[in-house]
Amino acid sequence: MSMKKRVYSSGVAVLVCGSLLLGACSSDKAGQKGASDANVSAPGALPITKEKVTITVTVPSSPTVLSWEYGKNELTTWLEDQTNVHIKWNFYPAADAKTKLNLELSSGGDMGDLIMGNFSLDNSALATYGSQGIIRPIEDLVEKHGVNIKKMYSEYPNTKQATSAPDGHIYGIPQVGVCYNCDRAMRFWVNKSFLKALNMSVPTTTDELYQYLKAVKEKDPNGNGKKDEIPMTGSKTSWFAKIDQFIMNAFTYQDPNGLYVKDDKVIAAFTTPEWRDGIRYLNKLSKEGLIDPTGFTNDESQLKQIVELNNGNNVGAVPSGGPHAFAANDATRLNYEIVPPLKGPKGFQTAYFNEFGVVGNYQFVIPANGKHADVVMKLIDFMYSQESFLRSRYGVPGVNWEVPKGTTAANGGEAKFKLIGKDLWQEPQNTHWQGANSTWPPFGSDSREKLPDGKFDLEKVLFDAAKLYDKYAGKVSVPKFFFEPKAATRFNELKTEINKKLEASIADFIVGNQDIEKDWDKFQSELKAMGLDEYMSIMQKEYDAKWKGSKK
Repeated sequence: MSMKKRVYSSGVAVLVCGSLLLGACSSDKAGQKGASDANVSAPGALPITKEKVTITVTVPSSPTVLSWEYGKNELTTWLEDQTNVHIKWNFYPAADAKTKLNLELSSGGDMGDLIMGNFSLDNSALATYGSQGIIRPIEDLVEKHGVNIKKMYSEYPNTKQATSAPDGHIYGIPQVGVCYNCDRAMRFWVNKSFLKALNMSVPTTTDELYQYLKAVKEKDPNGNGKKDEIPMTGSKTSWFAKIDQFIMNAFTYQDPNGLYVKDDKVIAAFTTPEWRDGIRYLNKLSKEGLIDPTGFTNDESQLKQIVELNNGNNVGAVPSGGPHAFAANDATRLNYEIVPPLKGPKGFQTAYFNEFGVVGNYQFVIPANGKHADVVMKLIDFMYSQESFLRSRYGVPGVNWEVPKGTTAANGGEAKFKLIGKDLWQEPQNTHWQGANSTWPPFGSDSREKLPDGKFDLEKVLFDAAKLYDKYAGKVSVPKFFFEPKAATRFNELKTEINKKLEASIADFIVGNQDIEKDWDKFQSELKAMGLDEYMSIMQKEYDAKWKGSKK
């Protein structure tokens, strides 16, 4: 490899970034531990080191990555050739990677020089391990070497604000999710064939939805001579497929935790009269047999099985992020049409918009007892470059993807990439690391070249749906809070118990196990007894300190 310096770009397609860096208690010493400054190139220059440096990377194993080794894996080989940094792998079993990592962090185990991949470490974990000196503050390394990371901070300021600890340090860099449709995914779909058979239009109000579901139940729209159609079903675990989520947006703002921000106040929607009205409506649907009881317990596989009965003409409506998540076959997926945000009986109409969806999971970590912190940070920063992302997500240019000329993308703009053959994501392969080094994409997957008409084009379907919802999206999302360790522990305890109570109560109110009229006050009293006021106070205090005025 030539040792001539070359400056890398940060603009092609860095997709899912995450950077959780652990380090020694003294950041100055940690940065100098290992490779000397004389061996490290200037910011943005390749190779990273003049003399080859070996680092040990701890990562969750992946059943789809057949080999991670140099000379066998395309991404490993390309990165090592570009950077002059050799990677020695330390694998954790994927099934219990988070548990094992927390055990090692707590006991001071040897995790090598870099922890990479989605170990589901959250702000609470970073605050705890950071305050204990187990993980390294990285803001000095970012300032020194983070050419691409600083560009990312500049373009998406929320990423830096949401990952800055109460002590002022940054202990990790998040995966950055540039996904237009993902942030507007609390959606709803209806069966086109049923609409045609019933001579009805796509519902636009809660009353029209009621009339449609009632017709599905009573008028045999699949024409098999039986009243066996299911008006509406859902899933407890699939992508935004809970029975209540979309419909409640015709009554109140709410996020997946039943919260929203209005006039700089964090509000629990489930304590409001508007939320109660939404439950009343859903209870009416349930009483009349318009909601499938299994919709509260189905997993995604079960949901797909129900939808695919009667050759895909079995279900009238499904709450979901997209047809791919509730239908197994493309023909069935093509038979569902997006429903716009419904207007409720009092004229309220909104769409959930996750303003902080860009801030994803932490992806990289530098252990305190690791070496080569400068080299590791430069390697991470390089993985935020555009070509590095494209290779990490789609594979080898000219083999797995290419840049088309003058064609249209799924989002209606000029296509920025085109797959060659099959997308290898979630397929057994030696091309990339299956998202273990996901970073920051300069464009979303909807920039992919549009598929021919008549084919199910997931990216186009989801983009068009999100664009429709964007017209109604409210800027009311609750930020991703970063509490100090003691508050984080208490907050997580309260959140777990309150959400558990909320999920059970929503189902009970809808199906009638509890009476929304008679048992409402009892429900509110039970929430208060569980610590709802404290839960809200913890969030409001953090909001006031860090986010007040951000909604203007």
